[in-house]
Amino acid sequence: MRTVFLALVVLLWSGAVSAQSLSDNDRALIDAAWRNDVAAARDLIARGANVNAKDHTQQSAYLIATSDGYTELLRLTLAHGADVHATDSYNGTGLIRAADRGHAEVIRELLKTPIRIDHVNRLGWTALLEAVILGDGGSQHTETVRLLVQAGANVNVVDPSGLTALQHARNKGFREIEAILTGKDTAAALGHALIDSTRRNDVEAARRLIAAGASVNAQDENRDSAFLLAGAEGRLEILKLTLQAGADLKSTNRYGGTALIPACHHGHVETVRELLKTGIDVNHVNRLGWTALLETVILGNGSAPYVEIARLLVAHKADVNLADEQGLTPLAHARQRNHREIVAILEAAGGR
Repeated sequence: MRTVFLALVVLLWSGAVSAQSLSDNDRALIDAAWRNDVAAARDLIARGANVNAKDHTQQSAYLIATSDGYTELLRLTLAHGADVHATDSYNGTGLIRAADRGHAEVIRELLKTPIRIDHVNRLGWTALLEAVILGDGGSQHTETVRLLVQAGANVNVVDPSGLTALQHARNKGFREIEAILTGKDTAAALGHALIDSTRRNDVEAARRLIAAGASVNAQDENRDSAFLLAGAEGRLEILKLTLQAGADLKSTNRYGGTALIPACHHGHVETVRELLKTGIDVNHVNRLGWTALLETVILGNGSAPYVEIARLLVAHKADVNLADEQGLTPLAHARQRNHREIVAILEAAGGR
C-alpha cells in the first residue's frame, strides 16, 4: 500500500512540475489549440512556444490537434517538431485519439509520419481497435479503418477481452468495416454495406461504395437491395446513384414487388417520378395481388402526395382497370375510401 501511495505521489508531483514548467507561451499555445486558433498558434510558435509542451492533463497542442480533428493545426505542429510518439494520459498516441473520433484527414496526415500504427494504450487498444470499438460505423470511422488497414495495421491484435477488430465490427453490425477487415471488398460484400448506408441515408458513403464496386442489386436476408430499399424509403439521391449504376428494374422485394410499388405505398412522390423515367413495369403485380396503382389507393390516405402519384401512374399508362384478387379495381377501392380526387382521375382515365 505504501509503495502504491508513493508512486501516486511521484506521479502527481511529476505532473505538477511538468505543468509548472510551462512557459507563458506554452500555456497560451495550448489554449489556442483548444480554440483551433491557427493564426495565434503560428504566432506563439514563432515566439518560442513548444508544440510538445503538456499541461497537467497531459495535453499538448499537437495532441489536441489529433483528438479534435484540427488538420491545419496538426500540420503546423508537425512542421515545428511535433513528437508523433508522444502519448496522452491513457498512453494513447495521436493516431489512437484521431481514430477514436474518426478524424480521417488527421489519420491521413499522421500516416505520413513514422508514428507507430499498432501502439497499444492503457485500455489495451490500438488505433484500429479504437476506431471500431468507439466508432459509429459511419463514413468517417469506416474510412479511418480503411486507411489504417492500407497502412499495414495488424488486424489480428486482440483487446483485453480477447476480441479482434473484426469480431467487434461483426458484433456491432458494421458490415462495410467487416468487408475491409476480411479483405472481402467484393461487389456482394460491399453491396450489403451499401444497404446499410441506404438505410441510414448516408449518400456520401453510398457514393463511395458504388465507386468501389458495390453491387446495387445485392440482396440481404430480407430481400432488400440498395435499389429496392432506396425506392421503398424514398432515398432519392441514393436511388439516382443506383439507377446510374445499373439497378435491376425487374428485381423484387420479399413481397414480390418492384421498387415502384412500395414507393407508391409510402407516398414518395419524387421517388415515383424518378422511377417512372425508367422502363420499370408500371403494371407489375406483387404477391398480394396489387399493382403500384392499387397500392396507392389501398394503402394511401388520399392526401395530396397520393393524388399526385395516382396522376403520375395514369400518365405513364397504368392499367386503371387491373383488379385485385377480389375483383376490385382501383376505382372501386377509391370510391370505398372516399378518395374523391383520385376517383376523378381514374374516372377520367376510363376506370370502371
